Amino acid sequence: ITFSSDMGFFFSRLLRYVILFFALYSGTQYVLKNKGYNFSPKEFKTLAERAKGEGISTVAKLAADLQKTYGPLISNDLAWNGFQAGGMQLKALVLHGGITEFIVAFHAPFATTGRSGIHFANSTCTVLSGSVQRVSDIATSDNVETFAAGGNFRQTQFESSLFSIKEKSVVVCYGRGFVPFSSLWALPQNILGGDIISTGRFHYFYLRNMYESLAHSAITTYNHAKKTYLKSEL
Repeated sequence: ITFSSDMGFFFSRLLRYVILFFALYSGTQYVLKNKGYNFSPKEFKTLAERAKGEGISTVAKLAADLQKTYGPLISNDLAWNGFQAGGMQLKALVLHGGITEFIVAFHAPFATTGRSGIHFANSTCTVLSGSVQRVSDIATSDNVETFAAGGNFRQTQFESSLFSIKEKSVVVCYGRGFVPFSSLWALPQNILGGDIISTGRFHYFYLRNMYESLAHSAITTYNHAKKTYLKSEL
């Protein structure tokens, strides 16, 4: 009787957790689908394709073009940081950091191979320099996709792929989704690899840009509301 009651209690608790998980998941999906976003994927893709060239200077060119359109939402501090994720050894630079949007550039000084990881986000990526090869986990053949400079590829929500990045390649990605979930892709590897400083610097720049973007959006919203309110009062 005790064993049966314990099992009943276990499955009852498990069911509650499953229901809670799906409620949170559904709620997050609803918010992500219906909220407004700062960036246009189409415009990002156009500007990224225009910035293609040789080496990491392509990122500075893209950043300048993005700043003309999106102003303070794009970081002024173009700082590269060491970045390990999915087995890949990279350098990363935050162009925009947010809870539901991000723009991050990746640079492979040497050829590297690894996994994309599973993300609660959809992303569009453009190769600015070099080349990238990809094989999706759900592919039914051994076909390898290859993307040269100017090429674009998408990673959908919870899609996982194997990537091979040629040395001196640069890739920039814009994504929408629940970005904090993506930290599970890189954070454990950086910590276990003893690379605390690099991951700390990356998260510092990401969080700083997120704060600056939120502050800018709050001020813009406040000024708009104040202007509208004063007009209605007058």
